[in-house]
Amino acid sequence: MGRAGFSLVEVLVVLAIVGLMTGAAYLTMRPGSDPARAMAEQMQVDLMRAETMAVTRGAFIGLRTSPEGYDFLIYQAGEWTPVDRRSSLRPRRLPGSVVLVSAQVPVAASDAATAVPSYWFDPTGANDIAMFALESGEARWRISIGGRDGIQLTGGDI
Repeated sequence: MGRAGFSLVEVLVVLAIVGLMTGAAYLTMRPGSDPARAMAEQMQVDLMRAETMAVTRGAFIGLRTSPEGYDFLIYQAGEWTPVDRRSSLRPRRLPGSVVLVSAQVPVAASDAATAVPSYWFDPTGANDIAMFALESGEARWRISIGGRDGIQLTGGDI
């Protein structure tokens, strides 16, 4: 007697092959990664580390932003000084296509050479709400600090 149709195993094997081919095609044809997203994810991790460092060291940790990137400061002996370079909080430079937009306005310093952060983490963990955005021609990513949700990354294609 002749066989009509396909067995369940044959159908599952074909579906698995089609799934693998679709996955391979997606991986090779997807657009390149967005530099703004990569920097936003790095900044989110750095901000989480800064928040943790402020609480564990019992010191204010500040974020200083500039058009070129950002770095971290620590408040010691009555002044803001750069965080130790051996720390995980290294200064970060932005790729040329990425712009950092800060809703925070740095406090004016009496001496132009004095380092003043745009935002700082309180050692008690009671941090003010702030928002930073990283933009490229492709997307805008927002990093929100403070509030009950902690440090959040949102955004995407423009």
